[in-house]
Amino acid sequence: MSFNFIPPAAENTEKQTELPVIYELARNLETMELLVKNGDFYTVSKNDAIKIWILKVLNVETARYRHRAYSNDYGNEITKLFGRSLKNSLLKSELKRYIEEALLSNPYIKGVNDFTFDKKGSLVNATFNVSTVYGDFEHSVTYKN
Repeated sequence: MSFNFIPPAAENTEKQTELPVIYELARNLETMELLVKNGDFYTVSKNDAIKIWILKVLNVETARYRHRAYSNDYGNEITKLFGRSLKNSLLKSELKRYIEEALLSNPYIKGVNDFTFDKKGSLVNATFNVSTVYGDFEHSVTYKN
């Protein structure tokens, strides 16, 4: 199963009972550009890595079932909502469901809750809390409907 994050080095072939530390290439969270330190790309770990993973998995270009390189558990179905004339309550409910489905496929994420939505014209901003094995943090994402 592919979650599109950097797997830890396989140092021990024994069966592990807890999840190994998650790593991602460091990115600017606004532009998603890879960050460079001393001329080289570098990695971040734990919740910093999960934040980057969330940005990638909730990106509209990461539609579920679109790319064969990823498992069917990776990606989102949010683009199904675009261009549809939905009541605000239904739009918020479906957006919440699609975000939860995309994020809860990651074994490092224990829960997603406390959703708030702000709709201005065709823009919908969703803010929610993410509970991970490393702690909790707030995250937000904006979509153009």
